[in-house]
Amino acid sequence: MENALKDTEKKLSKVKLGNRSDSGILLPSNEGSENRDDVNALKASKESDSGHSSPHSTNPFNGSQGSSAKSIDGKAEFLQNLEKESEKLNQYHLKEDLGQGSYGMVRLAYNEDDKNHYAMKILSKKKLLRQAGFLRRPPPRKGGKKMSTPLDKVYQEIALLKKLDHPNIIKLVEVLDDPGQDKLYMVFELMRKGEVMDVPTTETFTEDKARNYFRDATLGLEYLHFQKIIHRDIKPSNLLIDDQGHVKIADLGVSQEFIGHDLEVTTSAGTPAFHAPEAVSGSDEKYQGKPLDIWALGITLYCFMYGNCPFQSEHILELHSKIQEDPLVFPDSPKVSSSCKDLITKMLIKDPLKRIKMSEVKVHPWVTCNGSSPLTSEKDNCHLVTVTEEDVKTCVKQIPRLDTLILVKAMLKRKSFRNPAFNNSSELTKT
Repeated sequence: MENALKDTEKKLSKVKLGNRSDSGILLPSNEGSENRDDVNALKASKESDSGHSSPHSTNPFNGSQGSSAKSIDGKAEFLQNLEKESEKLNQYHLKEDLGQGSYGMVRLAYNEDDKNHYAMKILSKKKLLRQAGFLRRPPPRKGGKKMSTPLDKVYQEIALLKKLDHPNIIKLVEVLDDPGQDKLYMVFELMRKGEVMDVPTTETFTEDKARNYFRDATLGLEYLHFQKIIHRDIKPSNLLIDDQGHVKIADLGVSQEFIGHDLEVTTSAGTPAFHAPEAVSGSDEKYQGKPLDIWALGITLYCFMYGNCPFQSEHILELHSKIQEDPLVFPDSPKVSSSCKDLITKMLIKDPLKRIKMSEVKVHPWVTCNGSSPLTSEKDNCHLVTVTEEDVKTCVKQIPRLDTLILVKAMLKRKSFRNPAFNNSSELTKT
C-alpha cells in the first residue's frame, strides 16, 4: 500500500492546476460555485461552533453543530493547500498579468522544467465555440471522419497552430485543458520587448525602422496565407518584438482557415479602426479574406509613420462611414517619402478587387529599397503544414480538476483515504 501511495504521489507531483479569482484565472460561474461553497462552508462551520446558525447546512463541509476544532483545522488546511496549489498549472508557476487580449487574460508563466518564462493565454471554451470567427474549419471532405463535438474543431485548429513554424509567427508551445472547466490554457513563447507600437502615439518610426518591421510582418502574413489562414486582426499591438528586434505576428484568435484560393467572409472581426471598407458596408454579400489583411497591414504601416489610424471616430457608425467614403489623407508632418505613401495608398484602395496583392507588396520599391534588398521568395519563405489525426489527438494536454488533485494529495500526505475536508468521516483505509 505504501509503495502504491508513493507512486501515485510521484505522478501527482508533476500535475498542478491553478484557479484563483484574485489573480485573473477565473472559474466559470457554475464551476467556481464549488470553491465558493468550500469557503462559505468553512465559515459556516465556525459559526456553528460559536452558536450561530448557517445557511449552508447541506454543504458536505458542514458537519454537526458540535464540530471540533480539529475538524476545522482540517478544513482550513485543505483550503490553504487549495490556495497554495492555485498559483501553479502543471509545471507552470503563474505570475503577474501581462494584459487582456481580445479572447482572454494573458499571464506570465514560469516553466520549472526548462527554467524559461512563457506567456499563458487563458480562454473560455464556450466563448471560442460561440465565436464564428475562431479558425472555423470547413466541413470534412468526402470520406473524411466527422468531428464528434464542436470543441474537436477547435482542437483541430489548435493542432494547426502548434505546427506553424516561422520566424515571424508567435510559437504556440502547448495547450492545457481541464475537461471539467470552461478554461483553455494556451502557452506561447514570451516576447519580452512587447508590442511594436502603442497607438495613438507621437513617437513614430523612421522609415528604415518601419520598413524592417513591415518586412517582417509581410513575410509572416504571407506564411499564414500560404497555410490558407486569414489573420483578420493585423494591427501594431498584435506585432510583438523578439530579443533580436524582429517582429512576430501574435493573437490568431479571430483567424480563419479557408479552402481554395481565398476565404469568403460575411462577418467582420478584429479591431474596428483596422476594418476594410467591404467588412463594414453592412451588406450580406461575401467578400474575400486576403484583401482584409492587406488593408489592415496598410493601416498598420500608416500608424508606423504617423502614430495613428487614418480613419477615426468615437462612434462606430461614423467610423464605418469614414472608412467607406473618406479619402486617404497624409498629414504634412512627419515627413514621409512619396514611395512609402504610394505603397500605403495602394494597400488602402477601397475596392478590394483593385487593392494591391501580397506578391506586389513584396516587390514594391519602398519595401525592397528600390530592388537592392529583395524579400525572400514565397518558395523559400513558406512550407505547407499538414495536420494528422494524431496531431489533433495530442495537441491538447488533459489535466485533472484542481479540487480532486488537492484532495488526493492531502490524503497521500496523511497516508489516509479519509477526506480531510469532511467532518466526522470514518477512515476507510490506513497504512
